[in-house]
Amino acid sequence: MSNIPIVYITDDNYVMPTIVSITSLMENMEKSHPVFVLGINLSEKNKDYFKVFKNIELLDLENKYKDLDLKHLYVSKAALFKFDLAEIFKNYDKVLYLDSDILILRDFSKLLKTDIEKYYAAVVKDISAFLRGDAQKIGLGKNYFNSGMMLLNTKKMRQDNIKEKLIKTRLNSSSKKFMDQDTFNIVFKDCVKFVNPEYNYLVTNSKLTPSTVKHFFKVKKISPAILHLTYLKPWKYEGVSYSKEWMKYYNLSPFKNERLNLEKNTEQFKIYNKTKFGDRWVIDFFKVRFSYKKGGKDFRFFYP
Repeated sequence: MSNIPIVYITDDNYVMPTIVSITSLMENMEKSHPVFVLGINLSEKNKDYFKVFKNIELLDLENKYKDLDLKHLYVSKAALFKFDLAEIFKNYDKVLYLDSDILILRDFSKLLKTDIEKYYAAVVKDISAFLRGDAQKIGLGKNYFNSGMMLLNTKKMRQDNIKEKLIKTRLNSSSKKFMDQDTFNIVFKDCVKFVNPEYNYLVTNSKLTPSTVKHFFKVKKISPAILHLTYLKPWKYEGVSYSKEWMKYYNLSPFKNERLNLEKNTEQFKIYNKTKFGDRWVIDFFKVRFSYKKGGKDFRFFYP
């Protein structure tokens, strides 16, 4: 277990949150693990930030995917280097991949002990993708997972020639919603092991009632170890979910002396908010949440 590397991917746009994520990792893991950062076309200044850390190796890579004809509003093409992880880390049978907008809140060594010999990865289901209907569009329903945390069986991925399948699937996909996530779900499909949501707890889950989230994951409580900041980013907006936790590690990071120019979070002042989830509308009004179907049918105070 101690030899399982933890891997991040970043370009110049995401160096700062990557550094903060690594800082939270270093502060909370009881045992050290080799950490690799795939830096895609990084400037010399940004490369220097990683030199502060011990036990980190920065792999300087050119973006071979930059000319692919893909459009995505939120995710850099650097994310496609996830397809290459099994080949880049040929000396490892397992690799833990983490997105840069992740915060480590406590030790997650138990996750690294997960037996995935028969699976491509250990992953966490994505409840929001299911409720929005994204998962159903590719035929996965509740078994759709978020690719921001993946404990990958790189040995099996190499044996089954998964890299080529991932690239071929992405090139033939019309999806513009996710750069890599739909692709991993289509290719890995039923060959994944679902683990506790504490290992990839999405901040977007907070838009749902706690009872809905616990019922979906069939757990009595959730205490996030790996927090995924999937909504408004605390390095961009004031007063968003988990801002205090993120700032704690920002102030311990090499960026601590650089001022953040945060925008106001207008959502926190909204008395009324309406969001579409699948065939239902979810409304927040004066901190009361309820939902209904089109035409005002099936009115509920709790969702779904």
